[in-house]
Amino acid sequence: MKLKDILKLIKRQPRFGKGALPDPYDYRDYKYEDVLGAEETVDWNKGYDIEKEIGAKIPFKNQGLSGSCVGQAISYYSGVLNTVETKKYDEVSAKSIYSLIELGLPQGGAYIRDGMKLVVDLGALFEKILSSYKNGLAPDEPYMKDKSWKTESILKLAKILQAKEYRTITNSLNMNTFAIAVKNNYGIVGGVNGSNNNTWNSFEPRTGPSSWGHALYFGKFGTDKLGKYIATPNSWGTRGNPDELHSDGWQKLREEWFTSEYMFSPWTLIDKPNFAGLSSEASAVLAKAEMKLIVEGTGSGRVGIVVNGKLLEISNDRKAAAALYLLANNGFGFTVNTTVFEELPKNHNF
Repeated sequence: MKLKDILKLIKRQPRFGKGALPDPYDYRDYKYEDVLGAEETVDWNKGYDIEKEIGAKIPFKNQGLSGSCVGQAISYYSGVLNTVETKKYDEVSAKSIYSLIELGLPQGGAYIRDGMKLVVDLGALFEKILSSYKNGLAPDEPYMKDKSWKTESILKLAKILQAKEYRTITNSLNMNTFAIAVKNNYGIVGGVNGSNNNTWNSFEPRTGPSSWGHALYFGKFGTDKLGKYIATPNSWGTRGNPDELHSDGWQKLREEWFTSEYMFSPWTLIDKPNFAGLSSEASAVLAKAEMKLIVEGTGSGRVGIVVNGKLLEISNDRKAAAALYLLANNGFGFTVNTTVFEELPKNHNF
């Protein structure tokens, strides 16, 4: 590579938009550790791939020079949760989130907690309603901060993408906890402290002295010949031609990243289920059954736990772990007939 090409690469990375700040401590935050499945383990060889889970490719976002990464990351997450229900991926507007939480800093920036709270309190808009691109191109900061779109009629549309609850990971900033959270919550959003060491132009960012904060949506994990990884689509566009280890174009963060030195403010979302199409009996159960035990009382005696609006059936070898989980979450539940049990939206086994 010629010297002039190297200089171009060095100049390029500092112009990536960033903008995530560590959340101030708030004792009222719900802790994700409180709802972790007892004795849960991670099968790194099997891994997890959100695109396979929802049956859709997730387009890469490009925040340009704006500091809108919090809005970008959470809009990935909101789009995924909506797809779980609708079976069709529709992009969610990063601008509809970021413009309402940005902190007024010259270079932009926001707290991840504020974005999560906004999606729970207000919701978000689809990209087709409010574009996050300026004249079809990657945006600048003033464009992403603009709130002129905000009207009462538009805000009513945001309710479609409203979530139910957000929780923070506090004491377990390790790779296993992140992977469990990704698998159980269709991904997570967290902050990462990065460096202008030029590796963020690649598929394998490397750690270094922390000089800025950036928010990422994590939606995949597994292991390859380089070891374990948790992957992100990032919001800095594409990174050239994928190779054998990165055929999906996602960046892989390795174990060195998952410490309190680099990771900060990771959050999960629980979606607010859309009950359209369910019977009144199933809707009523689902509306009040989060983290509760569901027993099929008129059939073969199947049991499950509702998590994120989906029924996770309990296998025989997991009954002890499920019992501990329910005790930790006051999970007294409901007995339903076979028809309702079959109708409840289902996910993987507990």
